[in-house]
Amino acid sequence: MSCVEDFLDAQMWYLRYCGVFREKSTLGGIRLSVCLGVLVVFMVLQSIYIFQHVNHFAMICDAIPTLVVCMVAISKFYIFVFHPTSMFALIDSFKALQRRATSEDLLLFRRSGVFHAKLTKIYMTSALIVGWFYILSAIVSGVSRSLAEGRVQFEAPMAFPHNYQHPLVFALTFLFNCDSIHMSIFISGSVDTCFSELATNVTIHFRLIQRRFQAVDFTAPAAEDELEAVVAYHKDVLQLCLAMTNLFQYTVFYLLLLDSVLLCVIGYQFVIFMNTPRVLMLASMAFVMVLQAVIYCYHGSMMYDESLKVADAIYQSNWYEARSVVQKRLRLCMMRAQKPIVTKGGFMKATLPTLKKILNSTGSYITMLLSLETEQ
Repeated sequence: MSCVEDFLDAQMWYLRYCGVFREKSTLGGIRLSVCLGVLVVFMVLQSIYIFQHVNHFAMICDAIPTLVVCMVAISKFYIFVFHPTSMFALIDSFKALQRRATSEDLLLFRRSGVFHAKLTKIYMTSALIVGWFYILSAIVSGVSRSLAEGRVQFEAPMAFPHNYQHPLVFALTFLFNCDSIHMSIFISGSVDTCFSELATNVTIHFRLIQRRFQAVDFTAPAAEDELEAVVAYHKDVLQLCLAMTNLFQYTVFYLLLLDSVLLCVIGYQFVIFMNTPRVLMLASMAFVMVLQAVIYCYHGSMMYDESLKVADAIYQSNWYEARSVVQKRLRLCMMRAQKPIVTKGGFMKATLPTLKKILNSTGSYITMLLSLETEQ
């Protein structure tokens, strides 16, 4: 049963950097507050920088990606800052549901856990490479400027509105910047893979429910007891889905909305800096942001489709041989199963058609930005 007890441990390990612990402590609470404060201050500083250079389109495009990444990280961190009890209660509910699975069914959850542990490592590694590339680029740029100008010149990984050429101010700015980069990476990577594993478990549960509905033989004496067990199982999974979608609704909304903006800006910069080393950094950031959108949209579509297939599974059983009272109960189950699980935040739905629209619109917006640059 280790796969049950280790559920989401890989993701929670990275969140410890940001002060997220199941057991509340003074140090953990302080670190949690500091992390939120750092991200909010970073977002404010980036916003000030944009307003300071409102007439310089290229400089705004430099700051927008980091601002959007920070805003997305805050929307994800929101869950653990304001609703940690709900999140850990949801995790415990998933564990309790897994403990009721048979040894054969438990293999499906074990494979999912192993896969997501690897996915978390790959995700974190790729995101850290992007973050460290920003830090290394700033160091190299600072050294190059210092050698070219014959005096020490400091460069921070991100743009800031204040003058940080004083050594002490630069040291504080650089450490602040590095900390915010690692926070954003660990928060985004952990929450995204948490959602992925939770959604995969939901999908597995719906498939098990489909099998059990199809396996019920309504001519057998114990058919009604089996049906009650499956209906109760279905009800528990639907309650988990409701709690899960409510908890992640703000993350889904801001992620999909801001990702569409960010991909446009990155695509525009990709065209502008086509023949420079910066293309690698932009391509890696675009890959990470698209991966985030894919995770939510793919799993949102999977839960949507598998929840609808429960109704088909009920119809494929030998319901016509059941008593009239049981048939009425099955009709109610089918009616509820025909209402799919929709993962959304506001007007943004996490589905593959939504992802397609985002990617299609990105090309149009990039063309528009390039035309504006040409006019200027």
